[in-house]
Amino acid sequence: MTDVALSRPAASPHASRVPIREALQGWSLVAPLYLFVTAIIVIPEIWALYLSFTDYSVGRTAQFVGLANYRATLSAAEFWMAAWRTLQFVAIAVSLEIAIGLWLACILARLRAFRGIIIACLIAPIAMSHAVTATMWGYLLDLNVGPINFLTEVMGFGRLPWLSSETLALPTVAFIEFWAGMPHVLIMLFPVRAALSPEIYEAAELDGATARQSFWRITLPLMMPALLIAMIFRIIITMRAFGTVWILTKGGPLESSELLSIYLYKTGFSYWNFGQAAAIAWLMLLITAAASSLYMLRLYRDAAGTTT
Repeated sequence: MTDVALSRPAASPHASRVPIREALQGWSLVAPLYLFVTAIIVIPEIWALYLSFTDYSVGRTAQFVGLANYRATLSAAEFWMAAWRTLQFVAIAVSLEIAIGLWLACILARLRAFRGIIIACLIAPIAMSHAVTATMWGYLLDLNVGPINFLTEVMGFGRLPWLSSETLALPTVAFIEFWAGMPHVLIMLFPVRAALSPEIYEAAELDGATARQSFWRITLPLMMPALLIAMIFRIIITMRAFGTVWILTKGGPLESSELLSIYLYKTGFSYWNFGQAAAIAWLMLLITAAASSLYMLRLYRDAAGTTT
């Protein structure tokens, strides 16, 4: 054995290197994707970063003003109110999406009859554009002819101004965002829940565990990485929500549903201050990164813990 091991030729340090021709072939295949991403994402972001340091509007050249746009934005009470409303909007929508999406995933994993039809019905909102979603819900919530107000009146609550009340407008549009975004969470969580072995639950049942104990001690810990990924994606997407809210309320009434995205739009296209609008866009990026970084750190720690 020793003689055989000693007589074996030493591995060349260059043996694991990919030949240049194969490397060039690989890069030629992925280069179009990198160029596409650079063209539609990186270059516009760099241009927006440049504009955020300038005083730029339509019809005049950009003048460098340094951090003036950031100081003006951070000193504006309207920005902080919009940021607070955005955090409330995200908290309501994403919390409901994760909770209901996980609940439905657990139910569908146990269901056998008509599961495909039920899943198709639940993910149907994905096929709707923001305009269709806003138009449909605008009709359902209409004060005079909306079916939902007809039901609330029959139940004795009267007709409620869902979209024209300072108190109800923000929770209402957050619920509509949840309705439109929950199918994305369901699509991410259902395969993970369906892949969990039934033998684990059978063993827990034999040990006397209830359904609630099985959920908290088996289902939730095993699905936590998928939950965190779904939460990160939904936070990033919901922070930028614009179309449905703009069509339904345009940020009203009295700016009670004005999110950061709507505040950015008004700054850029109502007041034509593109420099400050670019600064708001980059501040939104930083807020989104801060809001999702905690979940990313938790996901990284969980992944590192499973590999050690």
